[in-house]
Amino acid sequence: MMNDTTERALPLHTAQTLDDYLVYLKHVALYAFAEKFCAQKIILDLGCGEGYGASALARAARFVVAADYAFDAVTHARAKYATANLAFVVCDAQRLPFRRAAFSAAISFEVIEHLPNVRAYLEELKRVNVGAAILSTPNRLMRLLPLQKPWNRFHLREYAPRDFARALRAVFARVDVRGITARADILAVEKKRVQQNPLIAYPRMIAQMFLPRGVYARVKKIAGDSVQSNNRINARLPATSFDAQNYSAADFTISSNAPADWITLVAICER
Repeated sequence: MMNDTTERALPLHTAQTLDDYLVYLKHVALYAFAEKFCAQKIILDLGCGEGYGASALARAARFVVAADYAFDAVTHARAKYATANLAFVVCDAQRLPFRRAAFSAAISFEVIEHLPNVRAYLEELKRVNVGAAILSTPNRLMRLLPLQKPWNRFHLREYAPRDFARALRAVFARVDVRGITARADILAVEKKRVQQNPLIAYPRMIAQMFLPRGVYARVKKIAGDSVQSNNRINARLPATSFDAQNYSAADFTISSNAPADWITLVAICER
């Protein structure tokens, strides 16, 4: 069994709420966008998670190597999705076990915000890949207040579009940053899910600034454990009613306009 940390976007049968399902569809849309870079190529999907995205890429690619740091995720993906042109491996994104120029293109969605050494990760993506690298990360402009630290306990940082481009251009010669958005009703659901109340967020920031690091880390862990406990309880309840047929990955689009409405940043990076 794959451990559901609530951080991965998982397929429909696991969705408890419309929020969950829309996050999943957003990832499906991201992989659909990436497919145009993959036709008959050897592809790296770095941070493959549950595996459905790598499986989608394998329909277009000559061969896909899908990698993740989590052993349970890779074990699950191997059992569910492995085919003749799709292999799953466990590895560290900051130190890849692949030879130089092993891949024709690389995909890495929602990974950069988790890693301590961003520069090493980007250098490794460039080293093993001779083509485009397609990366995504949550859009800070939608999720966080000015000066606010990430509220997602798995995220070490979150980027605004300009900061994301700056980090990528430190390694890649050409970087095109866009964003994925959605039709108006879906966008409203996402904003409600992620946008923060200043009366709660800023006192939390003050506590983080003035409490000793160990004390704050313990408080944050207790709060996170409480959230996970609630998620486990909710998982035993009937799923919130919503009609999945009213939504599809086609409701999400890649845009170059209105960055404040980008749910997720998407970058096409070239050497």
